Amino acid sequence: MNSLPDAQGGSFAQRVGANLDARGLLAPGETVLLAVSGGADSVAMLEVMAELARQGEREYRLAVAHLNHLLRDDAGDDESFVRSLAEACGLECLTERRDVAAEARKRGESIEQAGRRARYEFFLSAARKIGAGAVATAHHADDNVETILHRIVRGTHLRGLAGIPAVRGLGGSDVRLVRPLLEITRAEIEAFLRARNVAWRHDSTNADTLYRRNFIRNELLPLLRGKLNARADDALLRLSAAAAEAEEFLAARAGELLSKAWRATGPTAGELDLAALGDAPPILRRYVVRGALERVGAPLRMIGAERLMQLDELAAPGGAPSAITLPGGFRVRRVGESLRIEPVSDASAAETLTAVTLCVPGVAELGDGRSVVCEVEPFDAEAFRRHCLHRTDGEELLDADAIRGRLLARGRRRGDAFVPLGCPGRQTVSDFLTNAKLPRARRNRAVCICDETGVVWLAPLRIDDRVKVTAATRRVLRLRLEEPED
Repeated sequence: MNSLPDAQGGSFAQRVGANLDARGLLAPGETVLLAVSGGADSVAMLEVMAELARQGEREYRLAVAHLNHLLRDDAGDDESFVRSLAEACGLECLTERRDVAAEARKRGESIEQAGRRARYEFFLSAARKIGAGAVATAHHADDNVETILHRIVRGTHLRGLAGIPAVRGLGGSDVRLVRPLLEITRAEIEAFLRARNVAWRHDSTNADTLYRRNFIRNELLPLLRGKLNARADDALLRLSAAAAEAEEFLAARAGELLSKAWRATGPTAGELDLAALGDAPPILRRYVVRGALERVGAPLRMIGAERLMQLDELAAPGGAPSAITLPGGFRVRRVGESLRIEPVSDASAAETLTAVTLCVPGVAELGDGRSVVCEVEPFDAEAFRRHCLHRTDGEELLDADAIRGRLLARGRRRGDAFVPLGCPGRQTVSDFLTNAKLPRARRNRAVCICDETGVVWLAPLRIDDRVKVTAATRRVLRLRLEEPED
């Protein structure tokens, strides 16, 4: 990675400016909303962007945005700190408070998931309020390394291997999310702030390895650097750059083919003329199918590599007439030399997941790119408290001895019912999902984890009251629903 900035921070600002220019992230005079949490990364971004905005060829119009997640006792201090920073720079500061923990409970999300959703909703709303065309976040090179490594371990396509994009759309709007610090390391950021004697806030949860990203940062990456390659970060970033180049080339070629082969039959439906693909190699054919799925709004994050391979077999020359139901409420059918993509009803989509017996302990593949990981461990009161405070995406702890017989994972069926933890009385799964006001795609993705008595976990939303951990619990069953990477 690059060398540290000089004592005045000049090289730091020059490199950030060069990154902005090379990638065309911002236009001169553009209104930019800076997402500032108070941590070192976002404070450095505020400092350097304020400096760059004063340059005559840039003259960005800046404002600051801060979301108080109300998750820590000192969250109010973070908010006050950011306000004071914005005031010192003469910038407007837009703030909002969201009870992220309550939102997570209501929607059946993890704290991380709910926090991410709340942040981007707030950023988009704040950007529109001030007429900003871009929201800048402080993701940096270390974040990119951690993301790439996480995706490698989980399994990913080239697009995922390419890492964090420097720019993307925000929530399907015309507002852009940009990352000015993506070429800068965490060490360089902190050195820059120390050289300027600029303070920042510390988040104690960054050391908690219950969060997977923290485990990668604090344990896995140091192990790789110490045991395998001292420059493991550079190696991962080079791999990412090569993947991004290959992804861009393949996506462009596939786009040309898709424009010839695609015919829309509705806002969320259409068909591919397979004959128009000619003798395209399988990898290019898969990219064309992926592009078609994007056009109808299918959630690609939910469609793993295994399912894309199945779709390619459906689209291949000589493929037999068949159909595949996808996550998010879509079905792909081969009819002659056409591949038809169309939405299906909630009930149809929910009932297509074949029942799979879970291995306890072990990992069971669900057949739609997801898997369920089961672990049994002794009850630890402190670990359980931390789990409740910082829930991980798609993970629950159950009383292992409350389970009756074998465990199955399957799609929901008519008549399925349970007693959702924290709710008064028994509900059908259908009513629970309706009352939660979840979008159709999320309802269709719900998985029923059942023992011989009934539903023990409507994954990843809520467990049944009868399997909750209590003071009498001796063994804990840790269940985790793993989603495929992009």
